[in-house]
Amino acid sequence: MRLLAPLLHAAAAGASFLLVAGQSAQAAPDTGREGVFPIGIPVADISEPAPAEAAPPSGPAQGDVQFVWTLGAQGRWQEAAARLRALERHHAGWQAPADILAYVANGQREYAVREALASEDWARVLSLLPAPAENRCERPFDLWARADAVEGLGRQDSLRDFYVRVLTTCDNPELVAALVSRASGALDSEGLSSLVRMPALAGSEHPEIARAYAELVRADTWLRFQAAQSAGDIEAAGALAGGTGDAPLLAQAGWMFLEPDPARAAAFFRDALARGAEADARRGLILAALAAGDHAGARSAIAETPSAEGFDGLLARVDLDEARRLRQQGNWLRAAELAGQAARLDPALAGEAQLIAGGALLDASAKAYDLGDLETAGALARKAAAYPPVQRAAQMRSAWVDLQSGDAELAAATFSRLYLAAPDDESAEGFALAAQKAGKLDSAAAIARAAGGPLGAKVQAQYASAAFYQGDYLTARALAPDTYETLEGVDHTLYRQTLSLRQQDGARGENRMTGYASTTSMEVVRGVSRYEAGVTLYKIDTGADAGAGRENFAAPYLGWSREGETSLAARIGLLPVGGGADPTLTGEAAATRRFGAHMGEARVFVRPRTDSLLAFAGGDAASGGQSGRVVEAGALVRGRFDAGGGRAVQADISAAHLEGRATVSNSMISAGLSASQSIVKDGFDYLVTGPFYQYQSYDRNTNFFSAGHGGYFSPQQFHRAGWSVNARTQPLKDWMLKLDGAVAFESVREDTAPQYPLLADQGIQIGGGKSSGVAGSLDVALARRLGREVIVSANLSATASKAFEDLRAGIGLVWVPGGRAALVPSDLATDPFSPGSWIRP
Repeated sequence: MRLLAPLLHAAAAGASFLLVAGQSAQAAPDTGREGVFPIGIPVADISEPAPAEAAPPSGPAQGDVQFVWTLGAQGRWQEAAARLRALERHHAGWQAPADILAYVANGQREYAVREALASEDWARVLSLLPAPAENRCERPFDLWARADAVEGLGRQDSLRDFYVRVLTTCDNPELVAALVSRASGALDSEGLSSLVRMPALAGSEHPEIARAYAELVRADTWLRFQAAQSAGDIEAAGALAGGTGDAPLLAQAGWMFLEPDPARAAAFFRDALARGAEADARRGLILAALAAGDHAGARSAIAETPSAEGFDGLLARVDLDEARRLRQQGNWLRAAELAGQAARLDPALAGEAQLIAGGALLDASAKAYDLGDLETAGALARKAAAYPPVQRAAQMRSAWVDLQSGDAELAAATFSRLYLAAPDDESAEGFALAAQKAGKLDSAAAIARAAGGPLGAKVQAQYASAAFYQGDYLTARALAPDTYETLEGVDHTLYRQTLSLRQQDGARGENRMTGYASTTSMEVVRGVSRYEAGVTLYKIDTGADAGAGRENFAAPYLGWSREGETSLAARIGLLPVGGGADPTLTGEAAATRRFGAHMGEARVFVRPRTDSLLAFAGGDAASGGQSGRVVEAGALVRGRFDAGGGRAVQADISAAHLEGRATVSNSMISAGLSASQSIVKDGFDYLVTGPFYQYQSYDRNTNFFSAGHGGYFSPQQFHRAGWSVNARTQPLKDWMLKLDGAVAFESVREDTAPQYPLLADQGIQIGGGKSSGVAGSLDVALARRLGREVIVSANLSATASKAFEDLRAGIGLVWVPGGRAALVPSDLATDPFSPGSWIRP
């Protein structure tokens, strides 16, 4: 029914017109063109009846016969047939003319065909149609009805046979052209190929047939193209498209090659555009250039568009893709500019554009950061923070820049805000590190307890890190037992044995001294505290005649120290046990606190004077062994200010009161000031050098050995100014070296003193005077691991001045059950003849 409905209506109207006009009118000629074929009206075998001779008396009236024709023209074929049968019944012996019989029979059949077509009963359509005559073209109505039915059945073999037959038997050019045009959209590839190979069609010079044939060839090529594309043979499909000159097919080939071969796709799109393809092909060309990374080509294709309207989105994509490539190439600022331009052209790309622009600025910031240009890095990071997709990352980078620039407080505030907004590892790491540098780890720890997340572990790691780099190894080990391998065993118990020698020049029997000391001790660690118990055995000889100036005594002691932001240490002991005077209690307590890069220290002490045997242990024979044994009780305060750039200033002040058995009491004040410059040197924990000044003053000069005197250096004015060098190699190695050296100019003034200051008759005035000169000192200490469990140490020191010369040496052996991974500063042995070094907070 697709094509028959208009034809049938036209035929009915034509038949009615002819009947009304009169029987002498001729039927319309068969033009062979679709849509004007007469249907149901005799053409060759049926013609208008000739004027009849006089009808027999029994025949129907002419008007009754004409009414049958009218009913047929109106399409009322059943009524026309009934009317004709009625006329035959009422007029006995009358027989209807052959033409009207044929007219009604054909009309009824065509009506039935139309009904079957309308209901798409394709098998009935074919059963109603007469069998086609061999080598003869069917009537147009039958032909088109058969075409609808065969096509409706969907059997390509029958449809192919139909078109081959009709195009072979029919020769009307208009009909042939119409059939070919219809076949182009109905046949499959095999059917189209069979028609394409028909010489009559391929060689026809009729313009309509030629146009239809071209359409047929195009449809055949399209189907073969689609088949090759579906089979994955894009090379074959491309070859088919390239040989056609068909703009839509060329464009389709361009889309097919867009992903696997953008350059080839671009060639197809250009060819299609040259043959008049629509704007879609130009979009394809732009996308192909974009896929190939040819941004200039894409821009050129857009510029060649007659109207740029509607291409803003593509231009934005070109800008965005070029921005992405420029970012990869390191041209970050240009990338950010192009990405911003893309967002303005196509707001739908704003999110991706912001990601690229912000990311490019972050990349530029990272490069500046790596180059140490922190100012530029910070400026770029702050600019990147304006882009929402990278805002958090940009703020994070800005915080790291602030931290590296030294503004730890600002960095901590930024990291804190980022962490509270979204707790993650990086913000936690930065916050903990910045808080540590700003001295606000306690605040960070409080936030960690309140907010949860990874911050708590990071803060603890920073506590451990700070402790580690400040030398609080027990604290670091306790906080992060699995982090620092070199601290393995630092908390193990150890046993130490040292032997020391002291040789001091002076007058025999007085301040000359040859001393030996053997110290046996044990250290136990609990948490961040270290406990020590030991005893030192002394043997001292002043060189007096007949051995009068010899003493052997012991000094047991207990010690404790604790690491922390405020480090504490204490020691208590008896001295001398078994010496020339009764033992007395000695002790010292010290506290050191860090204030960022600065440091403060305070000490209180009751410790012996070791200038001579008299001062150290007593034993003056003239007093029955109960004189001397001087102890000084006092306090010391020391502060260190870090001026930055490795420079520091240190000052100290102390005061003490000195008492001894049967000796005159005394008081002392001292002060010191020094400046130092730190020198960075590989392998050294510190290397500092600088000038220093020291001052000391005693109320009395009691540096004598007659009754009532203490036998220790006690000038009324003592000035020392000089230059010092202090160095220590890095701890946590297999060996460690410590060196302290100084050279100075000294000036001493001593008052005269009574010979017997405690007696009523004090005797003559002795001593007194002034002196000055150059003095120098050197102290070297060394420790070395011999395997995991054994450590040996040694020390050597010498002091030379106009007043006296002093030489000291020692060697030590440490056993660490369970082993130790590396050395720590406490492995360097202390000098038993220097009470000021006995504890180290």
